[in-house]
Amino acid sequence: MAARGAFISDLHLLSKRSVGEQHWEQFRPELKKLDLLILGGDIFDFRWSVHGDLLKSLEQARQWLYRALEADRRIRLIYMLGNHDCHPAMQQLLREVAEESERFCWSEHQLVLNQNIFLHGDILDAGLTFPDLHRYRSQFSQEHKEKSDLAHRMYDLVVASRIHRVPPQLFHYPSRVVRRLSKYLNTLELGPEQGIEDVFFGHTHRPLTGFTYAGQRFFNSGSAVRHLPFLPCFFQCEVDLDEVVAKLTETPEIPLRV
Repeated sequence: MAARGAFISDLHLLSKRSVGEQHWEQFRPELKKLDLLILGGDIFDFRWSVHGDLLKSLEQARQWLYRALEADRRIRLIYMLGNHDCHPAMQQLLREVAEESERFCWSEHQLVLNQNIFLHGDILDAGLTFPDLHRYRSQFSQEHKEKSDLAHRMYDLVVASRIHRVPPQLFHYPSRVVRRLSKYLNTLELGPEQGIEDVFFGHTHRPLTGFTYAGQRFFNSGSAVRHLPFLPCFFQCEVDLDEVVAKLTETPEIPLRV
């Protein structure tokens, strides 16, 4: 029997510009229809956390994950890292949650389940190689100082004026994004010739619902930053979910294909 799943990313919880909690509450009724939920990165935004202190932000993240697991005690959750939540301390938190719950695991990179591949998508801005991605994420993981009131006010102004909608339109328009992702996946031998049909990713803050390019379909759930569209993506896969959770719990830093 096929497992029913959903992919959401870029809630940017902890940031005052996020309306992720509202989107999450609207999405929660869908959980009872699912076997698997993939949290596709940047679920939390440590760079712009209103809590400032890293330990306080981590505790808020921990409590949210426990609430998500309690929302449906049958569903499995897979957490994928993004650039805003890749901090080493967050990775340690994810290890601890995975040790405490047999329904939770996490992945540092991409995950392949049958014909579906899942990744955050920050590889697009990093440079399309793993070394590039590690360098790119290190800029975020090493930065955890509290933002000044002035920085927050300036960011508030950007969001209120909708200026934050411009970069995705300029740099992450669909044809460019899927072309670059297709190139990246082909270098990893994860193209349509290897049976990968559907690509689920986040990061760009622009929803996609099956944009077709070079034999693959591309899906993006958008973003929960205020004034941006958010659209959960759904999929099916024939996998043993207990096996997936066990493998990722053992080696979350190694890309997994099931």
